[in-house]
Amino acid sequence: MNLRNILLTLSFLIIGFCLSLFFQTESSVETLNFEQYKNLQYNTERSHSLDEFNKKISPYRIESVIREVYERNKLAGDKTRVLEIGAGNGRVLMELKKIFKDVEFYGINKEKTHTFYRRESYILTGLKFAIFKQEETENIELPFIVFQDLDFGAEIPYGEAKFDIVFSQNTMEHVKYKFELFNSILRVLRPGGLSFHTDFKGVNIYSRGLVLDLRDAFAEIRKNGIEINTLEEKTSLRFRRGNQLSKFPLTPHQQIPENISNLSQEVRKPEMSYNLNL
Repeated sequence: MNLRNILLTLSFLIIGFCLSLFFQTESSVETLNFEQYKNLQYNTERSHSLDEFNKKISPYRIESVIREVYERNKLAGDKTRVLEIGAGNGRVLMELKKIFKDVEFYGINKEKTHTFYRRESYILTGLKFAIFKQEETENIELPFIVFQDLDFGAEIPYGEAKFDIVFSQNTMEHVKYKFELFNSILRVLRPGGLSFHTDFKGVNIYSRGLVLDLRDAFAEIRKNGIEINTLEEKTSLRFRRGNQLSKFPLTPHQQIPENISNLSQEVRKPEMSYNLNL
């Protein structure tokens, strides 16, 4: 009898522990140990700053683009919303939040990590990189975060025309079905919305059997109604959604697998070839 009670008690304790792990992403800011940020070891490959991003999208600066949109939306009584795909530890979003307190920021990451696994993780990032002081984080509206793999034709989990600006840094080079993701971005952008992306690598574009230079390929794509161009950094690009929702007129050489749960590393390689379908 005593053994049965002991086993029952242990079962409840184990269940309670598992539930606490499951619901930790919904915990309040009060549960954070603010001292832990001092020992956080971020992946340096995912800790790019706002300044680094701006250098890659020159001659643009993302805060100047946001400010222009924000002032226009403010006059119209609209909310400004900005999404970063592959937000990493949220450093850029927190730097932008420091500048734009009334802008709604959103981030999407492929998966949770031991240093970034819930919305409140943005606070630790803000402290680690000295973007905010602890007292400044008490009333801040944190960026929203979603964890979802956006490759292989997955849709961005938001409705149409929600965002004014969508951007990514050092993310597109890891995505295999790049133009499928761009079409999803066009869907969630408002008419006139802008999108910036750095490190657009690992893609070949064919037309009539010839490989096109990226600039030449984009010139052909513009004929389909998509305003797209490369920037000073040749692997960085910018595109805009028009008043009508257009799609990139490209056909991938490899069809999207129906089941992506057990794909080999060879199939997951981000290199992809497309045919122009004008």
